[in-house]
Amino acid sequence: MCFFLKQENERKEGDLLNGQDITRSVIRLELTRALRGMETSPKRTLRKLADLGKLCAKGTIQKEMFGIFQKRLKNPDSPYFSSIETLVKQVSGDALLTFGMNLGYNSWTYGVRRLRETPADVQTTLSFLGLLSFSEDGSWDTESLMTFIEENKKSGIYAYAILPYYKDPDGVISHLLAETAAKETDCAFLWFFPEESLTDRKKEAFTLPNIMPVFSMQMLKETDLSSYLLENQILYGIYQKYNLHTEQEVISRKMLGLLSSFHTPFLFFLSDDADT
Repeated sequence: MCFFLKQENERKEGDLLNGQDITRSVIRLELTRALRGMETSPKRTLRKLADLGKLCAKGTIQKEMFGIFQKRLKNPDSPYFSSIETLVKQVSGDALLTFGMNLGYNSWTYGVRRLRETPADVQTTLSFLGLLSFSEDGSWDTESLMTFIEENKKSGIYAYAILPYYKDPDGVISHLLAETAAKETDCAFLWFFPEESLTDRKKEAFTLPNIMPVFSMQMLKETDLSSYLLENQILYGIYQKYNLHTEQEVISRKMLGLLSSFHTPFLFFLSDDADT
């Protein structure tokens, strides 16, 4: 493993600091070893990861969460084991490492620390998750979107969500997202795909390791999309829309059981109303 350290005068504002680069590289190395260990001893490897996580955790909430995780893993029949084993078998290691590091470290650890360092009056307008909205007027291009993201990274925002309240029949927005994500390699993008037909141009973004596409349950039920995602080892999630009249039905045992049958542990609930 090589570590590349930059001179102080070469550091670009918004980039991770040297010390953070080293920490990030060490964590990635341990996770790479863990992925290999999952092939031969998944339960032991997962327990070691939980122990290491709690040992390295600095915040009270982090320590508490890893402590809960440790307790759950004492049960040999814990569903965490089967969920993680399935995920490792079905998703490419590059996607798991890249998306996991960008979201878990760059955003939730380093990024949150940067957010807390911003002035109190600015913090009220910031969130660790940036929301990107698109319209048919073509208000974004790759350059303007990258400028927006680079500016937000200065405050510690390394994770972005694209909610499905837009139309992209020609795949223009999908292409824009793919181009941007390919250049913003230290960011994580949660792409909630609108319920419309897929084309090869739209699918090109699915294979980028820092993008996790999230599809509606309806799309996964009515198409062969699940097979495509599994065959290409793509990390993906599933979302279900709700409103005041359907929220009880959406969280019912039957519905949750159905949602869990789509081979992904990542489940999101979105309001039917784009403004809420």
